[in-house]
Amino acid sequence: MKKLILILLTSLILFQCKKTPTIEVGQNVFISATVLNARKTPTLDGEKVGKLKLGDQVKVLERSEKDAEIDGISAYWYRVQSQTITGWVFGGYLSITKVESRDAMIAAVQGNFVFCTIPDRLDCSHTLEFDGESFVYREFNQYSGISEKLEGVFDVYSDHLVLDTKSRLVRPSIFIQFPQTEEERTAYNNAYFGYSDSDEHLVSLSTYPVAGKLDLYFYVCNDKLSLLKEKKESDAACKSEYAFTKSSYFSP
Repeated sequence: MKKLILILLTSLILFQCKKTPTIEVGQNVFISATVLNARKTPTLDGEKVGKLKLGDQVKVLERSEKDAEIDGISAYWYRVQSQTITGWVFGGYLSITKVESRDAMIAAVQGNFVFCTIPDRLDCSHTLEFDGESFVYREFNQYSGISEKLEGVFDVYSDHLVLDTKSRLVRPSIFIQFPQTEEERTAYNNAYFGYSDSDEHLVSLSTYPVAGKLDLYFYVCNDKLSLLKEKKESDAACKSEYAFTKSSYFSP
């Protein structure tokens, strides 16, 4: 596992620090999206001929005459060939530097992270646990303990994770000051505790639904993997005040 993480860290350093130049015909490149559709023609409405996965190596056979903009990214389309598929893909999701496979990226983040000041790892609070392709996020308040818990699944891209929350539980005594509905009054009265770190004091409330997906970006700081909510240049990211870093307080 340590060897796997070191390989991932090396690939992330290369990916973050090196600007990708124009891709040349005949060059071997890597897929940097979790799943990338290959198409018969260099357009989004082109017929799909197959799917390429994160980390797949492909050979560039041809480049489109004009570039295009997709998801805020401007790039050419390229006709590429893998061991099983030949088709057109958008160049914004190709990388000339080695990209680890989806399985390797998932394996590297397994275990527990805590939200701490970096690099000294002081003032740690919220926790994030990865198990397989699932996650559990717990947020804590220094005065009242646990405030909420999110559970869901995640997927990986070449430089970030996407957390997809499926359920959300909250501490009524923290989120609600003046209960307005019967649901809120019942939850507030049944789960009021001055301080608690236990999940049993969390409840589901219709007024506090799941908020949606969250991106967490990979960075390597002091040879350690960090997760940030914002995308930054590598040097700036490592100077951030807070980040999720691997926990030494929990057993993996």
